[in-house]
Amino acid sequence: MLLKWFNAHEAVEVGNALADQFIPQTASAPAKGPKTAKPGREDAVLREFLQRIDRDARPLQLNIYKRAKLANTFKWKLLQNGVEPVLVDELTRMLLLRLATP
Repeated sequence: MLLKWFNAHEAVEVGNALADQFIPQTASAPAKGPKTAKPGREDAVLREFLQRIDRDARPLQLNIYKRAKLANTFKWKLLQNGVEPVLVDELTRMLLLRLATP
């Protein structure tokens, strides 16, 4: 039972998947610049991100250790792929808040 509590393999996979889904959309945004971005595009990306959290991560009913592993995996993957640290921090906060709400 105790070993199952520490098995965070699924959480790490979901964290990587969330980051992979988000990376291509943010990596192309700086190249286009803010003037050429479509209005509402950011809202659609954010809405899709939150829906993906609800669909993939929340059903796992993660304990605090697994939530931390998921958030850490998500955060570091984004940072390693060149996403702005301020944006990464905000997205990670959003992820954790979404997981904490019932």
